[in-house]
Amino acid sequence: MNLLVISGSAFPGSHTNAVARLIGSLVEQPEHKVTVVDLCGWDIPVLGQGKTVDVGELKRLAHEANAMMIGTPNYHTSYSGILKNALDHLSINEFEMKPVGLFCNSGGMRNSDPLTQLRMVMRGVHAMVIPTQASTCDSDFVKTDEGLILENEQITERLSIMIDALVKQTYSETVSI
Repeated sequence: MNLLVISGSAFPGSHTNAVARLIGSLVEQPEHKVTVVDLCGWDIPVLGQGKTVDVGELKRLAHEANAMMIGTPNYHTSYSGILKNALDHLSINEFEMKPVGLFCNSGGMRNSDPLTQLRMVMRGVHAMVIPTQASTCDSDFVKTDEGLILENEQITERLSIMIDALVKQTYSETVSI
């Protein structure tokens, strides 16, 4: 499986990025390839304002991926603008019948509202979102010299279950619509 993990936080070292990095470490390698894209470091202009090398690279990575995990911080019970903008540059060509897992982080308490909205977006581009999702909150993490580390073992196990579901879905036969 070629897995693309997209971290939709506007800030380096974010909780969302910590989960994205953890997902990368949970995937069995070298059997599977994982690419983590931290959007805060990418030059992706507002849709309609031109294209950059990073837009082309994101489209290429998304097209070549067999599956995706998309993460976002909770911004006003929605997903982030930086993620919305990146997704606007992608299309059905990158998502059709592709398995997708979703995760988010909220500051004070867990909230899956951003994931509900992302499910609708993914349905619009014909992705196959797996039923299991993960939602973290800031208290699930510990800050270390290396950055934020998810210490909630139940959520780590949930992420592993999501990865297994993506692998299974990636290698199952799908019907194109």
